[in-house]
Amino acid sequence: MPITSEHPTRTAVDLPKAPADRLAFAGLLQRKERWSLSWSGRFLFFALVVGAAVAITIRVHPFLAVTNRVNADVLVVEGWLPNYGLEESITEFHAGHYRLIMTVGGEILSGTNIDPGDNLASNAAARLKWLGLEPQFVRAAPSPVKYRDRTFASAAALKQWFETNHESVNSFNLVTLGPHARRSRLLFEKAFQGTMRVGIISIQNREYDPHRWWKSSEGVKETISEALAYCYARLFFVPAEESKSATK
Repeated sequence: MPITSEHPTRTAVDLPKAPADRLAFAGLLQRKERWSLSWSGRFLFFALVVGAAVAITIRVHPFLAVTNRVNADVLVVEGWLPNYGLEESITEFHAGHYRLIMTVGGEILSGTNIDPGDNLASNAAARLKWLGLEPQFVRAAPSPVKYRDRTFASAAALKQWFETNHESVNSFNLVTLGPHARRSRLLFEKAFQGTMRVGIISIQNREYDPHRWWKSSEGVKETISEALAYCYARLFFVPAEESKSATK
């Protein structure tokens, strides 16, 4: 007599099937139960989203408008700063006992240049002298770039100026305006490829209250655009020369 088992091995044919009321269209569709947020769960999720948005709104501007000096005797100023930014740069120059102040920047975009070859770097140098800084302390390092990657091009021009003039510099502090600071420092560090310690000094933009930047159109435009630009520079930006070498 053959031996049988009370619990025979189950095959794919023996697997439980979905009840008929859960199938449709000849079994092509099957209804399944799923979890969804309750009203209390939805309220908690909404509260978390609102809290995160408030926290980002409060913290994003201080995060971007960072000031973090390093020990240096050279001060670098972005040439597009307004005159009050240059005045504060002069104050920083004297207070920090720097030996040299460098201005950087590309071609001027607002109309016709006053002089042939005029640029933001030479323009800022002239304004610094006009504002009272002694000429022997001022040098300009203009870049040829006009439209794209202007900050990185300014940093590259500064690096070349140091090399051409045999300036032994291993650190400097960079002066810029408002939330442009964190991106400027990042791009200058990329240009110098780790050979230079870059400090950053953010001058407050007087066109809006940085503590309530969302109440001003200028504050919203500048803060949001700089936040997006910083993310791009951090995650995706590749210098033109590196991009060319990678495609060879």
